[in-house]
Amino acid sequence: MRFPTSYEPWRNLYLLQVEGKVNGLHFAARCYLKSIMGNVEAVILGGQNRLARQSETIWMNGSLSCDFSKRRGDIQFSSYNWNCFSVDDIRNPFCQRNISSVAVFSIPANSFKSGCKYIFRLQVSRDGNPNVSSRKVQGITVIDHKILQVTIECVRNCRNDFFTPSAKIHLTSRCSNCGGELVRYKWYIDGQLLVTSRDLRMYIRSASKGIRIKLIVFSKYGIYGRKVKNLVRNTGPRGGLCSVYPRQGYEAITPFYPCCQNFVSLNGPKEYWYFAGSVLLGSCVDCNCEVYLPVTSSIKVLVCDVAWACRTTWIKVKINPLRSIPNNIHGLLDNGLIDRYLQTIQSSASHITKAESGIILTRNLTNIPFQSRSSLARLANLTLTLSHRLYFVGQQKESLLTMLVKIINDNFEQINKNEEETFIMQKPFDNLRQACREVYEIIERLCKMSPRPPWSVYSHYYRAFSTGKLDQSLVEKLVDETKKLGNDETNIPWIIWLNSTWEMERLYRHLNYHRGILSDMGGQRKALPSEVAMDVQCFNTFPKKIVRVLTSDKIHMVFFGQAVLKEVLGTDEGRVCLKLVSIKLKLNWWYPIYKKPSTLVLSVRIFQREDNFTVHIPLNRSQIHTKTFITYDPELATENRNSSRSISSRVSPRSILLSTAEIKNCLREGTLQTHQDIRMYRLVLMEHTLLAVHFTTSTHKLQVVLRTKKKPSFREISDSKCTIPALSTNTTLLLRNNCRKADRAYIALRVYANSSISQTDNTPIENGPARYAFVFQIRSCDTWWYSSSGLDNQKWSHYGCYPTMDLSVEKGIRCTCTILGTYTNYLHYLPGVELPVGVFNVAKLNVIVILFYVTIFSFILLWILWLYVYRNRLPSKTILFPKFELDDESTGELHNVLISLRTGGRINAGTTASVHLSFHGQSQPVRHITIMQDPEHIILKSNSTLYIWVRTRDIRIPTTIMVSHNNAGRFPKWFLRRIELTDIQTGKTQVFLARQWVEKRTLLLSSSLIYSQGDVRMFDRWKNRFIMSFEMLWINWSLWQPVTGSWRESVKYPRMSRAKRICEFISKLLINFTICVVFFGVTTSENLNLNRSTFLQYKDIIILTMLCSFVNLMLQIMFDLVNYRFG
Repeated sequence: MRFPTSYEPWRNLYLLQVEGKVNGLHFAARCYLKSIMGNVEAVILGGQNRLARQSETIWMNGSLSCDFSKRRGDIQFSSYNWNCFSVDDIRNPFCQRNISSVAVFSIPANSFKSGCKYIFRLQVSRDGNPNVSSRKVQGITVIDHKILQVTIECVRNCRNDFFTPSAKIHLTSRCSNCGGELVRYKWYIDGQLLVTSRDLRMYIRSASKGIRIKLIVFSKYGIYGRKVKNLVRNTGPRGGLCSVYPRQGYEAITPFYPCCQNFVSLNGPKEYWYFAGSVLLGSCVDCNCEVYLPVTSSIKVLVCDVAWACRTTWIKVKINPLRSIPNNIHGLLDNGLIDRYLQTIQSSASHITKAESGIILTRNLTNIPFQSRSSLARLANLTLTLSHRLYFVGQQKESLLTMLVKIINDNFEQINKNEEETFIMQKPFDNLRQACREVYEIIERLCKMSPRPPWSVYSHYYRAFSTGKLDQSLVEKLVDETKKLGNDETNIPWIIWLNSTWEMERLYRHLNYHRGILSDMGGQRKALPSEVAMDVQCFNTFPKKIVRVLTSDKIHMVFFGQAVLKEVLGTDEGRVCLKLVSIKLKLNWWYPIYKKPSTLVLSVRIFQREDNFTVHIPLNRSQIHTKTFITYDPELATENRNSSRSISSRVSPRSILLSTAEIKNCLREGTLQTHQDIRMYRLVLMEHTLLAVHFTTSTHKLQVVLRTKKKPSFREISDSKCTIPALSTNTTLLLRNNCRKADRAYIALRVYANSSISQTDNTPIENGPARYAFVFQIRSCDTWWYSSSGLDNQKWSHYGCYPTMDLSVEKGIRCTCTILGTYTNYLHYLPGVELPVGVFNVAKLNVIVILFYVTIFSFILLWILWLYVYRNRLPSKTILFPKFELDDESTGELHNVLISLRTGGRINAGTTASVHLSFHGQSQPVRHITIMQDPEHIILKSNSTLYIWVRTRDIRIPTTIMVSHNNAGRFPKWFLRRIELTDIQTGKTQVFLARQWVEKRTLLLSSSLIYSQGDVRMFDRWKNRFIMSFEMLWINWSLWQPVTGSWRESVKYPRMSRAKRICEFISKLLINFTICVVFFGVTTSENLNLNRSTFLQYKDIIILTMLCSFVNLMLQIMFDLVNYRFG
């Protein structure tokens, strides 16, 4: 309202009156409007305190003071009230009351005293209402030396020194006396240095009630200036409730009246923004606004204060959908129901598929002067709906969409006349901004598909575009010239191109969005400058869940768990801060695009109080994950700097775009004529990189092998389960090089068959030939390798980060890192090299070699069998005691008794002493048997059996035996395994199990183990029997025991039989042969061809020697442990 009422009773109250006469009858209508005016704000350039040099002119600038009830281009205040006072210099004539009434004035040099402080007050009042005023104070301290006059200006989210959490803060610096001098910047947040660029962008999600920002600016001559700005946290509206009446109704017919009350905020007034899904319906400051809804289950309400601090709430509703399209849609305009009309055609547009229907539905839109933000949102949504519903692209669809974009641009211009052009950057318009950008992309694609006008028109258009002189009048002039060049049928596409490109340019100017359509007109674009975006997020307590942080420029996302914080900080308690620095570098690259380094760099810092990062931090027990949404190439990436959503699901950062020269140069195409045809390609895959093979064409089902190091063999190709479906246009294969060196990657393919290549008929392919096309895509994640020895040793390294195995990168490139530091990633395409496929010889059996081995192994088997039958006896000796019965005391029958004395097989199990045996029966006399030995020629050796044959009447079964020796010789101690007492006449045998060493003491043996002839019994437990057999048969495993060696050559078991020793020797040969077979694998035609040049490599000999030696050593250690345990 630019016609304010000055009288107090009617202040901000307006009367709208309509009068008319119909058929002689007079009618009139009145409407009273009360305007809620914004506040006024006084601003003094330079902040609350600043320094000034005595010998320089001091400028006082209050021109940035504004009245929010007026437009920015209007005169804000008719008078500015300046006052000054100083405690240090009271009588100074230049520091008095009412020293000026203009916005900007100056104080001559040398007017103030050095070292004194002067306080200036600026008070501004609204014209016509002096009760609405604002005051600002600035203190100036006068010094002798020169300083830089630096100010901190608010760009976003810092209005009135308030900032909203969970939103980006953007501050910029300005120096009034720097001239063209090159200066450096240092920004400090709460005393900590964060960034050294001119602008400060940060994203704070958790902070205290305020933050202190200090800026220091240095010149190359040592002159500096500094400025401090304190920002107070704005919590936004709180409390309050929202409701709606009625709670149920019909789509686009029923008016709904939302009502929000009792919200409290630090910055008034409050405004309520209503949404249906992502579409803005309107805004209101009270409960008297009506909205018409689509089919939805809730109304989203955004409660915002004057500083754009907002809070979200929802109101549940029930909407019944329209059963049919209303007949009299255009009659709604006659009744002034514009919002209902827009919602009705929006609901109707979701059911049409023909461009003719869309033109009829929207024919009255050009007659409506749209000028609200809600109408802009509805028009953008209507444009997107029609662009998706109208499937086929034609002149009618292009004309319809161009008309809608023109209406959107007109709506933008009407809004910009009454509001700031940056309104669309505020939070309530995030979805509107995204919708407008999608509209821009749609009209951009239409412009690319439309044919260009003749050169005379096109050159004139492009010249005006390049010089910035393109406007509506010029476009209309070019349209008239185009109409004269041909008939209507040929002119229409050219006219559509002119109108659509002009409307696209207008929309770009409103959005400040990247053009894209004019990039191929021959003009060189300016290189994008390097950009830095920094985000600082602090947690008062350690987060328990996974932390996900998106950088403010919407390029990177970082997510990690609590384990990363604990490993970096060494604790899981206290305050935690996370700092992300996203940098877009400026590279003047002239090499091929696929060799261009990345321009996107991300640095991650984790700290508690101060960021003292100097080198990267290895993560040994945790990982940090990053995700990049756009690529290194700004020409091929879509700029989404201010979007609340990083990348639309329909935007692919670097997907397969066959129209680009990069993909065309790297695309590999080929054909397969017969079923035996094979194609093979190769490229070099760098360390820790990921290879993605994108198949864009496949007329037949293909069988594919993808591997590194060696070329795929025919067997691998035939056995491969990896296939490419027929008629496929988007199939991806992944292969990652996990090695720390570069390696070759191979891909081989053929037409799918159930049989091997050699068994497949070499016949033409049905419906052939089979065509295919694919491209190699390389993905890599790198880290910056910090070095304390100097900047020259710092470089990018492939170690520490690796790309994840994602089939598609449409939603970003993901990296997993084991280093906390600075990261980047690469995404480009490489051409593959086609390889010739060699002919492999078929493996055939050699009959002579087979007969030789059969003969040798048959002879060895027969030899072992003969040795087992005839030479498998342990050493033994029999002693007969003649006339033993003469000393009998009993008078019974004379029996033959056979006593077997068995020693063990352990080391020194034999004895050099004479052995004494005493037999004690229950009712029998005691009989003694002494085995005399010469210590130099012993009979009882280890692992031997001594048989004693006596005839006696005194020894009967059962009995007990007492064993002792005379301790003669060097090794009298011996190991007794068992004693067997056999009565030949009765056929009974009594077994005495000793299994112990016989030392100086006497060993008394008794046994209840008595069995008759023909009985079969198992002595002792199975474990002890197994251990004894194991010792006897396998103790010589790791020693080289030749077949022809003496059977007394074993050191530990000198009494092992030759048959057992030969079995061990053959077993060792078989085990070693098995190891060799497993190492070399199955012999095939492929490995015969690969290894035909060398018989055996020295590396294989070394590896086999180490394997066999290791196995022998392990078994020998195990045998020694068994011998030690049970020996």
